[in-house]
Amino acid sequence: MRVGVVGVGSMGEAHARCYAALQQAHLAAVCDINHQRCDEIARRYSTEAVYDFTDLDGRVDAVSVALPTVLHAEASQFFLERGVSVLVEKPMARSSAEAAALVDAAAESGATLMVGHIERFNPAFMAIRQLELKPLFIECDRISPFRFRSADVGVVFDLMIHDIDIILSLACSEVDQVDACGVAVLGANEDICNARLLFENGCVANITASRVATKSMRKIRLFSHDSYITIDYAARQALIYRKSPKLTLDTAKTLKSGATSLADFAGMSFPELLDIKDVELDDHEPLAKELEAFVSAVESGTPPPVSGREGMEAVRVAERVIQAVNVHRKLVESRH
Repeated sequence: MRVGVVGVGSMGEAHARCYAALQQAHLAAVCDINHQRCDEIARRYSTEAVYDFTDLDGRVDAVSVALPTVLHAEASQFFLERGVSVLVEKPMARSSAEAAALVDAAAESGATLMVGHIERFNPAFMAIRQLELKPLFIECDRISPFRFRSADVGVVFDLMIHDIDIILSLACSEVDQVDACGVAVLGANEDICNARLLFENGCVANITASRVATKSMRKIRLFSHDSYITIDYAARQALIYRKSPKLTLDTAKTLKSGATSLADFAGMSFPELLDIKDVELDDHEPLAKELEAFVSAVESGTPPPVSGREGMEAVRVAERVIQAVNVHRKLVESRH
């Protein structure tokens, strides 16, 4: 399969590197308006350099679009209308209206449209996903120093959208209510945001995203009736905490005559009353796994792991978060 990469910044170069190593694909060309950068990446991965994505027409069967967010829709639409399959980096578009247009274009041409929500391919999340969880409460923290990338969007579209997509895939329900607070620290867009999502099935998600921290953290915690799960994306580690068989009233009675409640466990070490399991993970690079899945979906004609509709829904919820941020800001301003 002839593949191309449109936009060879840091993420686009990573796409080029993975495609060049993928046996099922041939990296036909890379594209960027920065001629020097494009030539450099083309030489590095032994492929052709073009400077206008329209020049890829007829040369590729599929492309990765790794441009700034404001250009995602234009480039993706061009290829989808011509029957060329597209993996567009997250967020797939600036708005749900643009995202819907891409979904429609893919449906009309029959091309595959996949969205690059890379955390879906993190080994820790892939392992946990197999457990078929039904979480009641989800808590996410994604903080980092400012990377001076994606400055055209705020932290909701830059970072929080990763967790919005993950949460939507886990909650399996429509979002009923959104509350949020955000602060613009460095520029015009919000740089830190906290959002609370309430789902129709009762699940609640609390998300914090910041790009003005001095350290990085990417964690998610899932709570259900019988377990508590924590995932550290950066460390690629997942732990499952369940109540140990020791944590029963019968155990308490052996410790204290006449025990009638959990209070009678006082004096025991709580961790000793838990069954803690370190989940065994595959050792793979998430991006390589993502591109392999994309190429496989294009070849087989099967739905991709992260469909255009799923990417569109993540954008729609991100819009609702930003709307809630604006409502909160106006409320604060009205009180001063």
